Formats: sequence, structure tokens, C-alpha cells
Amino acid sequence: MTLSVLIPAYNEAQRIAATVAVTLALPGVTEVLVVDDGSTDETAKRAEQAGARLVRLTQNGGKAAALTAGFQAAQGDLLLLLDADLGATAAEAIKLIPPVLSGETDMTIALFPVIPGRGGGMGLVLRLARWGVQRATGRTLQAPLSGQRCLKREVLAAALPLAAGFGIETGLNLSALKAGFRVLEVPTTMDHRVTQNDWQGKLHRARQLRDVAKALLR
Repeated sequence: MTLSVLIPAYNEAQRIAATVAVTLALPGVTEVLVVDDGSTDETAKRAEQAGARLVRLTQNGGKAAALTAGFQAAQGDLLLLLDADLGATAAEAIKLIPPVLSGETDMTIALFPVIPGRGGGMGLVLRLARWGVQRATGRTLQAPLSGQRCLKREVLAAALPLAAGFGIETGLNLSALKAGFRVLEVPTTMDHRVTQNDWQGKLHRARQLRDVAKALLR
């Protein structure tokens, strides 16, 4: 089976090259697509220089629009969804592929290590997403907001149109589980930028809360 890596990216010039280089080296990867979501920096240029196939959106449409464009352009039987800011830790994505490739599951979700005091743990948005998915499907996910996933094409197709904004992962969880697809969470040591507790971070979390709520209501 062929494997396409989809990396939505918005103003990630500092980390995109490292992320692309690592994912290109993963065994079984047949193409790496970076969807430049209307970046105003050198994200597109550095992604291409690192060896990625570029899908470029002229305006910033959000993660759902970027992943939809990537899905339409991808040729792989399996899809590996990764964030642009993983850098060298994107190598941990190798753990997400075998359970799907072997037929053990239809979608894997990466679990990140929780580092006390660093963020990314038991926030309000995370608790809402867990509660909503459990209430709707009976399944409790530890990392319902994790964007690092390997899945069969039909799993993502079943979730179209994707939930907008930061609700995309929650919407994908609901669509996959309700359609009867198997979902497996896989421990990794991945790491990426964590939202800080300044006013910008609080605004970011407020938007996350809004979008996850919308995905659950949808």
C-alpha cells in the first residue's frame, strides 16, 4: 500500500524543512505533501527545498481547508497527517503506521508525553472533547485533539466536509467511530510548540473551545 504524508502549514518557515526531511526518510512513505495555507513567510519555499510536493492555497483557509486540499491531491492508500512544527520528532510517526498497514486498526492517534507545568495536559478544551466523544460514541480517547494520525483514505473521506477550525480532530473522531472504524491511540515521544499562558494563548484556547463545541454540536 502507498503512503502519503499530509502536512498543513501556515507560517512555519522555521520548522517545516526539518519536519519534511524527517518524514521523507520514514520507511514506506511515497510522497510528502505540504499544503501551504496562505503563508506570508518562506514556508512554501523551504518546504519545496526540503523535498516536499507543494500544494499552495492563496488565502489562509484554516486546517480543514488545507487538509481537504491535501486529501484531494494525495495519491496514497494510507494517509499520515502531521503538524508542520514537529521538527525532528516527526520521526516518531513511524509508530503510527504499522497498526494501520497490518489491518489491526483503521486509524491511529499519537499520544504525546505530558510534561508537568509545560501545558498540553488536562485543559478545558481537552476535557470537553473527551466528554463529547465519549457521550456520542461510548469511547474514551486520551488524546482526542491530537492531529498526528495515520489512517485509511476512507476514514478521512467519511468525515468530509471536515469540521472547521480547531474542531477538525474532534469531528474526525466522531465520524470515524460512528461509522464503525477502529481507532487506536499509540504512545509516542513527539513534541511541538505548546500554547503559552499569555493573552494570545488564552485567545487561542478560546477559539479551540468554540470550534470543538461546534464540532460536537454538528
